Amino acid sequence: MWHDDLNRLLVLPRAQQYAALQALRAQHTAPQAEEWNVIFGPASLYEALTHLPAFQGIYQANRAVLRHWLEARRAWHIIEVGGGNGALWRGFFRGDEQGQFTLIDPTPEPHTVISTLLPVGVTFHSVKAPIQEADLPEADVVVCSLVLHHIAGVDAQERLRHGLTGPGKREVLARLVTALQARQGLGILNEADVYHDLSLPPGDPLLVERLMDSYVRRGATMVAAGLAQPDLEESMRQRWELILHHWFISQIDKAQVSATARDVYELDAPRWLQLLSHVGARVQSHRYTDDWHAVVQYVFSPTGE
Repeated sequence: MWHDDLNRLLVLPRAQQYAALQALRAQHTAPQAEEWNVIFGPASLYEALTHLPAFQGIYQANRAVLRHWLEARRAWHIIEVGGGNGALWRGFFRGDEQGQFTLIDPTPEPHTVISTLLPVGVTFHSVKAPIQEADLPEADVVVCSLVLHHIAGVDAQERLRHGLTGPGKREVLARLVTALQARQGLGILNEADVYHDLSLPPGDPLLVERLMDSYVRRGATMVAAGLAQPDLEESMRQRWELILHHWFISQIDKAQVSATARDVYELDAPRWLQLLSHVGARVQSHRYTDDWHAVVQYVFSPTGE
C-alpha cells in the first residue's frame, strides 16, 4: 500500500509533493512508536531498522574495509562511536583475535550487547558518554556510523551563533583524527548525503525540500520497497511500518520547529569532505553504500601517512 502511494506521490512535480505527503499522512495512522536511539533489543524498532537493505549495505561496506585493514595488524585497538545493537560486529570476528575495543556511547544497552560479541582475547573498554565528552585513546581504527549528524552545527562558532555551547562536527572529527595519528590508523565515517544543518531556519522552503529528499524520496521509498516483499515476516512488517511513519515520514515535521530543537543535522558529501580536509584527514575513498544513494562511507587516515 505505502509502496504504491509513494510511487504516485513521487511522480508529482516536486513543488507539490510536500502537500501531497501531508494529505497522504492523514490517511495512514499508526500507533505510538518507541523513541529513536533508546531501545536496541531483539524486538526493538532499531533492530528492525538494521535489517533494511540500506543499513545492511553500511555494515557490509564497513566489514570489508575492516577485514582488509586489521589483517595486517596484531593487538589492534578499535574505537566505535555509537554502538547501536552491535549489528556491525555480528559474525565479524574469527574468535582468535587479540586487541582492545573501546565503545563510546551514552546509552548503557549497546555496551552490554557489544561486550558479548567480542572474542575472549579482546579487552572491552566501556565509555558511557557522548562523543563530545569522551576521552579517546590511541586507535588503529575508528568507526563512527550515523552519529555525528546528531551534533548540531558545523563547528563551535556556528553553534554559538545559535545559542549553543560545546563542540560541533569539526571539533569532534578533529579528535577522531588525533586518535588515529600515533598508530597511523584508519577512520570510517558513515553519514547521509543531504544538507539540513543549523543554517537552514524553520519553515525555510529549502529545509522542507532537503527533509523531503532525505526522509521521503530516499528513506521512505527504501522502507516501502522492503514492505512490498511478499514473504516478509509479520513482526518485521509491523516494525517497518512504524519506522516508516515515525522515523522517516514524520521527520518532515522538523522543518517547522526551532533549529536547535531538531534531532538530526545532516551535511551533504561535499561538506563532509571539506570538513575532513580541514581537520587533517586524507580521504582514501568515499562511496554510496546503498541503492538509494542515501548514505556515504568515508574512509580516511591522518594526513602524512
